[in-house]
Amino acid sequence: MAMQDMFASLETEEKLELLYNNSLVEGKNLEILMNNTDQFFLIVIAIIIFFMQCGFAFLEAGSVRSKNTVNILIKNMLDAFIGGVSYWAIGWGLAYGEGGNLFCGGSQFFNYQLSYALYPKWFFQFVFAATAATIVSGAIAERCQFFAYFAYSIIITGWVYPPVSHWAWDGAGWLAQTGYYKDFAGSGVVHLMGGSCAIVGCYFMGARRGRFNKKGDPIDMPGHSVPLAGLGGFILIFGFLAFNGGSQAQIAHEGDGDVVALAIVNTILGASTGGLVVLFINKFMFKQPWSFLMCLNGALAGMVSLCGGCNLYEPWAALIVGA
Repeated sequence: MAMQDMFASLETEEKLELLYNNSLVEGKNLEILMNNTDQFFLIVIAIIIFFMQCGFAFLEAGSVRSKNTVNILIKNMLDAFIGGVSYWAIGWGLAYGEGGNLFCGGSQFFNYQLSYALYPKWFFQFVFAATAATIVSGAIAERCQFFAYFAYSIIITGWVYPPVSHWAWDGAGWLAQTGYYKDFAGSGVVHLMGGSCAIVGCYFMGARRGRFNKKGDPIDMPGHSVPLAGLGGFILIFGFLAFNGGSQAQIAHEGDGDVVALAIVNTILGASTGGLVVLFINKFMFKQPWSFLMCLNGALAGMVSLCGGCNLYEPWAALIVGA
């Protein structure tokens, strides 16, 4: 009552000034809340995506022979650890550093003068870089020396991936400048780049020892643990929902929730048709037994194919793209 009496005793101009000042304070508080909500969303999503490193490790460990299990596990761990240092040192600066050009960024190396407000984005972009590096580890599994992999992990996360992400996702990049290239969650920036590096790596590494007989016929080298590979695959499917949905990079503005939900729904639909189509083709066209691993790989391929436009496709289109 005292506050009401005090307000009633004020002149009209004083009341208007008080209301105006209060509105400014509330507007500022709302802006802070929205920024914090966006940053928290980005951090949580990035942590879930980081968990995909565990999925890659299990999938690859189950897909190699038992003697190479420890080797592939430590390489996946190195992707995270070496990648973190590399991205901190030069990766972020080449990708999003201020004062850059059409090809790469030009500052904020070693996070120098990088605002703490950008750290959520830094972490989110780092886990994307680590994902791109891990694609190659599976492609060259069982035939790469430890120190060679050490060097490759530094090069991918520090030198190769950052300029590519700058081209497409930084406003100053040459692809972004064209206005025609749209890649919502990294079909090209992450997966095509990682796949291209994997092809180059396989070309130079060659086949595994004992993979072919003297006549040139392939010798089957099955993985030692389907359950381990399956666990890794399910973790990757879980992480992919955050990978694609979280690429909206904010949640506090009008329409953000709609985009995130559409991207997640399209991702799981793409995984569904991708897995089913590969499963049936393998069974009925190639006359092979029902294969869990083929179904899993099809599902992962379906989600990768959805990354570029999962925020725009209608669900029926996502089913087609995933297939």
